[in-house]
Amino acid sequence: MDGPNEREWAALVLHADDDVAVALRDLAAGTQIDVRRSETILRMAIREPVPLGHKFALRTLAAGTPIRKYGEVIGAATTPIEAGAHVHVHNMASLRARGTR
Repeated sequence: MDGPNEREWAALVLHADDDVAVALRDLAAGTQIDVRRSETILRMAIREPVPLGHKFALRTLAAGTPIRKYGEVIGAATTPIEAGAHVHVHNMASLRARGTR
């Protein structure tokens, strides 16, 4: 087989409009990984450890930028986030699971 196959993907983009990918295994800082985005395989550098099932930025996101996962806005960057950086509660404010009063 010429290109990466399913076993070689380290992460997956769930929707074409997403700003993040989901790690399919623990990802170490400083590694180059293959990310499946639909029929395309992207090569990305991971900037910090990303645990299995967590997300990382596909592109640089400025503070305040809405973050999409599943094709929907799930939150906003609270600080600048570099491509390949872990996206989680330390740098994103969730727009989900907020009560309304």
